[in-house]
Amino acid sequence: MKKLGYKNTYHRVVTKANLEKIKHILNEYGYYDEMTVDQIEYEKKDDLPYFILNVDSPEYIRRGSFAMSDGIFIEIGSVIREWEGIFYLPILIIRETTNETLKPFINPDMLMEHELHHLRHIIEHIDQHPDYIEKSRKHNVGSCTFADIQKSIEFEVGKIFSNEMPALISDYENGERDYYLYSDGVVSVITSHDKNEFVRYNIAQYIAKLRIAYIDRFPEKKSELSEYIEKEVNKQGKSIFGENTMSLLSVSLFKVMLLAEIKGKHYEIEERYL
Repeated sequence: MKKLGYKNTYHRVVTKANLEKIKHILNEYGYYDEMTVDQIEYEKKDDLPYFILNVDSPEYIRRGSFAMSDGIFIEIGSVIREWEGIFYLPILIIRETTNETLKPFINPDMLMEHELHHLRHIIEHIDQHPDYIEKSRKHNVGSCTFADIQKSIEFEVGKIFSNEMPALISDYENGERDYYLYSDGVVSVITSHDKNEFVRYNIAQYIAKLRIAYIDRFPEKKSELSEYIEKEVNKQGKSIFGENTMSLLSVSLFKVMLLAEIKGKHYEIEERYL
């Protein structure tokens, strides 16, 4: 039983005064290399403090991404004695756009707001549902066993609908209108002003990437994984998109890909910049 709530603890842990202590803990756990850990900084936006890592390569970030929140599991007893057990520490990672062709299409401020939206959500969510930490450790796509695959898929799909979807809506309301597709060294960009299509397409992209991540983990279970993911997407998406959510999202994905081919702008980009 934890003596402190997560939100209270987060704000006590994530301070400028604790930065060096956290770096020491990260080095002990072997997260990143020591030179990378040394680059982590403390920042604050309004009343939200956070640790942030600025990088110029995709080494610590997903391919095709320029911002993400990396959830790290550490013991913080040396910083906050009242907290018992493992603590979930989000670290924002922002990747500098080094390719001149990509720069006009990457909005660092928008990306930052997207990740801060996630951060606010996850702090509140864990505060209300402290079992999220253990579920995340056990059921995330990178750590799960196939014996727990359906629980893992339920967890990961739930993250997309509960965490990514509100952030995507916020992105659109803040002026984001572009769709991005990456394929064989070509970046395609298309603009749309349909809010529902914008959300559906991006949710479909997250689902597609999740499916690939599971298949990479368990390549011999491709058909079962596809079946489980479709079932869970339909289940969790029903209250949002109605019946057959997976089919609806697939149509949105295909539609945007077709429009991008016909009307999109296409740029050849070396793989190392994606």
